[in-house]
Amino acid sequence: MPSSSPHRFVGCGRTRSHVPRPPRPRRRPPRRRDDGHARRQRDVATPAEPSDNPIVGTSERSSHVLLLTEADAAAYDEPNASVTSTLETGHADLAIDLQFGEVEQRLVATDNRSARREILQNATDEADERVAKLCARATAANDAYRDGEMTAVAYVRTLGAVHAEASSLSSMLWSTSSPGTLYTYAIGNSFSETGTRVYQLRAQLATVEGPVRERVAKVVHGDRDQIRVHVTAGNGIMLSTIDDSQYVRETVRPDNADDSLGGDFSEASAITQAQYPWPANQSTSPCITETHGGYAFYYRTNYGHGQITAYIDTTTERVYAEHHQQTLAQLPADAERNDTENNATLTTSRTYAGGPLLVRMENEASEPLDTTVSLNGTVAGDTGADGRLWL
Repeated sequence: MPSSSPHRFVGCGRTRSHVPRPPRPRRRPPRRRDDGHARRQRDVATPAEPSDNPIVGTSERSSHVLLLTEADAAAYDEPNASVTSTLETGHADLAIDLQFGEVEQRLVATDNRSARREILQNATDEADERVAKLCARATAANDAYRDGEMTAVAYVRTLGAVHAEASSLSSMLWSTSSPGTLYTYAIGNSFSETGTRVYQLRAQLATVEGPVRERVAKVVHGDRDQIRVHVTAGNGIMLSTIDDSQYVRETVRPDNADDSLGGDFSEASAITQAQYPWPANQSTSPCITETHGGYAFYYRTNYGHGQITAYIDTTTERVYAEHHQQTLAQLPADAERNDTENNATLTTSRTYAGGPLLVRMENEASEPLDTTVSLNGTVAGDTGADGRLWL
């Protein structure tokens, strides 16, 4: 496997040496339910082998997914509301809003070009410090969790709090839906160098934001019900959850990014085609590739059963932040393993670390069975009348 370029974001991660793979779960004998159905406890299909580039996920008929190549800690967690985190995030959001409001007032108050340049440069310097602090906070939490010094619940809650502040900062820096951002002010005043810095900061914030963290932040703030989150930490972060019959996933690989500028944007289409071949050929909406700032390009596309967004570094030409949202009822899942016992067959789909797993139960006549599914001794749920359960 080719080595990755060293990670050079300020305070945004570290790489480690090879970590031994965890042992495969042992087979356990089935236990009987009162209604006569067996609780199925079997080894599931072997997860897909990780790579530095996105690989085939549940099926060749779906999007590739980005994985970690090193994993030190993994767990399931259900974060809960936190008054302290809510207050901290609220104060940070207010400070960002006040800061940007002051910047806008000062820009409106002067027509002097030199003064405008200084205002925007100072605001960008302050944003740079905020980005560095957020990345450092996320990195410290990642290291503490990997080293066993922080619980999974505290780790996930921290990621949610960092996301909330990063989201507010991102909206101040650059947004497709808002005409008043640091980027639009810089470009509108022909300060291209400042605009490049702003976009680079926005692209770096992609390492501390994501759709799972967004949901966690809402849970922590008491704005929604709890969700069950799978978290893996290693040479990056993977978070996933099943929310309202949708599989939601985010992966960050800081070691796939380089802080130098000057990548070749002319290859953007070819790179996205190579990284995500199936969505590129099956997209139900135009692919959006934004190439501001000479640092990274942002790729987004919708396809039949989901959406993918990704930040791709222009120097390494690798994905360093990837988000998936997929409708499970429509998600293709290739059968990978079958186990038959007591005239019942359990089939599990192809999957990957933190990925969705389809479990199907059928009797000898290939009719669906409603039964309880357990993984490593923990009840995961019931297959229901259709004999299917997504985990």
